[in-house]
Amino acid sequence: MIAAAHAMAMEFTLHVDDGVDRAALASTMSHVESDLRWADAVFSTFSETSWISRLSRGETTVADCPPAVEQVLDLCAHYKGATRGAFDALSPDGAIDPTGIVKTWAMERVRWRLDDLPAAGWLWGCAGDAVVSGIGPDEGRTWRVGIAHPEHRFQSVGAVTLGGEHTAIATSGTTVHGGHIWAPGGEAPAYVQASVVGTDLVECDAWATAIVAGGEPVALAAQEHGMDVLALRMVDGRIVAERSPGWDWAA
Repeated sequence: MIAAAHAMAMEFTLHVDDGVDRAALASTMSHVESDLRWADAVFSTFSETSWISRLSRGETTVADCPPAVEQVLDLCAHYKGATRGAFDALSPDGAIDPTGIVKTWAMERVRWRLDDLPAAGWLWGCAGDAVVSGIGPDEGRTWRVGIAHPEHRFQSVGAVTLGGEHTAIATSGTTVHGGHIWAPGGEAPAYVQASVVGTDLVECDAWATAIVAGGEPVALAAQEHGMDVLALRMVDGRIVAERSPGWDWAA
């Protein structure tokens, strides 16, 4: 069974087993959508009245913002250090822009509601990012997740298996939603797309964005932090894939 929530100009989808109570699912997704819309109202860089936009213009302080703002900015600072500066919540023009992790942070923020569903397992995803819990429908009771082609959203470059050791995947790129990715020094991003598999959705998202911006050195650093990486370059009009040794394509 698939349920959806709409916020941040995107569709968030929840895959659960068909036996879940439909009334409970509808109630849960209603609350989830409200939570996501609240996160958008706080962090949208497209809204002049959002807290993050007002903060960026110097019209308020972190202390006066909802506590979530400080939490997200602390996460951004952490990942800036971990990725050696490749992940940065300051845009080239000096604006505060935590877009690189806000979506996945918002997804993780509501997962307690999903855990309360009477379901054996679920897959929670949006625009290339997904996290799973419990058992899935595929062989071995895992989840099979496709990775979209960087230039053709309805085509796939392959699929990975989530469940067990790896429970989260995030994909970032420059071809569809590249406005939040900028390379250090103003150079062109090294990769057109990067996918990172691990155990923490926000961590995967931050590293995927950083890898697109920072290239191979950052991809190697992600592996040192225990994650697996698929990075895509565009060479002479064709996609060239670079995979970490532990990257495991789904059959």
